[in-house]
Amino acid sequence: MKNDWNTMAKAYEEFNNTEDSYSFNIEWPCIKELLPNLNGKNVVDLGCGTGIFTFLLEKSCPAKIVGIDFSEEMLEIAKEKAKANKSNVEFVLHDAAACKDVIKEPVDFIFSSTTSHYIENLAQLFENVSASLKSGGECIFSIIHPVYSAMYPIEHTDESYPSDEEWTVRYLDKSMRAYIQPWLEYNDNYENHLSKSYHHTVSDYLNAIISAGLSIEKVCEPMPPEEWKKTESYRYKSFVETPVYMIIKMRKN
Repeated sequence: MKNDWNTMAKAYEEFNNTEDSYSFNIEWPCIKELLPNLNGKNVVDLGCGTGIFTFLLEKSCPAKIVGIDFSEEMLEIAKEKAKANKSNVEFVLHDAAACKDVIKEPVDFIFSSTTSHYIENLAQLFENVSASLKSGGECIFSIIHPVYSAMYPIEHTDESYPSDEEWTVRYLDKSMRAYIQPWLEYNDNYENHLSKSYHHTVSDYLNAIISAGLSIEKVCEPMPPEEWKKTESYRYKSFVETPVYMIIKMRKN
């Protein structure tokens, strides 16, 4: 997976910075409503990638903000943006699932966007998140909706390319998934480039969160922008039928 993200870094950055990206139009408006006051707080962005959300969080004036990711190429782009914008974000190369190893002092807030389905052991992930938070600390995880990840095609044993018909819901099947990313689908520089991820159910998330001693404060399943009914009718209908995101706000007891 690390090599996969290193390869896709530039395509990911280009795709997710367009005006009609899901990150800006669907994820971020919902996240903003859930954010606690970050002014003067210590903040971590797990699986920060190229820093898309890290820099948005920095606008809330935290005392310190750290982005953690295991992809050298993603972090290289993030660091270039930080330098160009005179940002104070610190970027750390490390596996987000093992964040406790690099978060030496408990922090006030941990954020993560669409990272958890690339992590096999959810229990370990949330245990590390809980251990890295101060008592009363909060976290927000924007996850790929389990209904959506259930549609990802099952990995072929011969690693061949899945057909369109294989994008169908297999909710309780925990097999490894292999699929083409949206930012590569129409990119001529990539041909039949498969990404792999895990599929976790809602109960997988809830049980991992509960076991880690975190309390769920709110769960959101954001809708696409209302104007998309007219301007992006196909995308609007598709999103309503199969939601892409579930956003969970938690607090350490």
